[in-house]
Amino acid sequence: MLLPYSFGVLWCLGLWRTEIICRWRLCLQIMYSYFMIIFIYSDALFESIALVNNYNDFHQFIDGSIVLLTMIGVCGKIANAVIKRKEILQLINILKTDPCLCQNDEEKNIQDKFDKTINYRTLAFLAVTESVIIISVGVSVLQDTPNRSLFFNTWLPFDTSTIIGYWVAYIHQVLAHFCCALAGAAYDTLIPGLIIKICSQLSILEYRLKLLPKNNYSSEPLTDIEQREINAVSKCVKHHLKILQLAEKTNKVFNTIMFVQFSISTFVICVTIYRLSQVEINDPEFAEMAVYFICMLAQIFGTCLASTECSIKSCDIATAVYQTDWYNLSTATQKSLLLIMTRSYRPLRFNAGYFIDISLNSFNQLIKLSYSAYNVLQ
Repeated sequence: MLLPYSFGVLWCLGLWRTEIICRWRLCLQIMYSYFMIIFIYSDALFESIALVNNYNDFHQFIDGSIVLLTMIGVCGKIANAVIKRKEILQLINILKTDPCLCQNDEEKNIQDKFDKTINYRTLAFLAVTESVIIISVGVSVLQDTPNRSLFFNTWLPFDTSTIIGYWVAYIHQVLAHFCCALAGAAYDTLIPGLIIKICSQLSILEYRLKLLPKNNYSSEPLTDIEQREINAVSKCVKHHLKILQLAEKTNKVFNTIMFVQFSISTFVICVTIYRLSQVEINDPEFAEMAVYFICMLAQIFGTCLASTECSIKSCDIATAVYQTDWYNLSTATQKSLLLIMTRSYRPLRFNAGYFIDISLNSFNQLIKLSYSAYNVLQ
């Protein structure tokens, strides 16, 4: 299974549907999906109503907007995962079919190396994300439950002053935020995971290009060698075109939601820095906000890092072609390799909203913009 942790978490939350032949299992899965979507979206709606009603209290408005904007971003990611399911399945199918399939043990080793990187980064980000919820719930249990205060300020259509009403509202908020954090973490690791998968395909293409000149050292007849050489370079050209198609489709599926994520993160990061400057270090709220700040940075950094790695790797194709014994190949093969080199000089780029380049440079600009906004708030 591709990206097992990301898709596994989404499946557990009912936000990713597997192909099921049995009709009654499919009905149960659809019902569970609707339940989880309503469960998460209702909490975001109730907290939005409470935020609008309490706009006169500046500090409460700021604290509520930080969490609420994050939840709104996750709601957008959930909608994107559900609506773009067919497009995401197309991306998966491209990686599962020729010429992207591994053809020998060496290619399998290359793919496994990148899969380990994906799994490590996914688990690390899931740990950071869930630590925010664990710390937040721990602080809330110590501070809020003795006073019968809710996890976050919210509006509810029933009375929360009773014991049953309070605990129903409190448990709903805690579980909704926990599921929201899991869904956001799974989606935020899905995008860089697919980008790193593209990196692995580029590395496999490099390996296949290096094997091309070995045909000339065979003892077979010249016509057979030339035909095998033509077939091999044809597969490399098709593989390169398939990688470009995969990158283009990935851009189309995720560019809008990435623009939303960049916009929300810019505001949340600068406001979180502002709130951290006002909270004492020994205050339990400081640890909660500090981990939340680290989580927001990691959320953007992971995607920007993967995108930058993919851009660099796409340019390495031209170097890989040049480092082969291309002079031993036929003129027709050399021309085909020249086309691959020419296209490789234009690196693969992933965009947010068609005009924001997702890269480490964009991450640096985001940090600078957030710090400038923080200075304005002060």
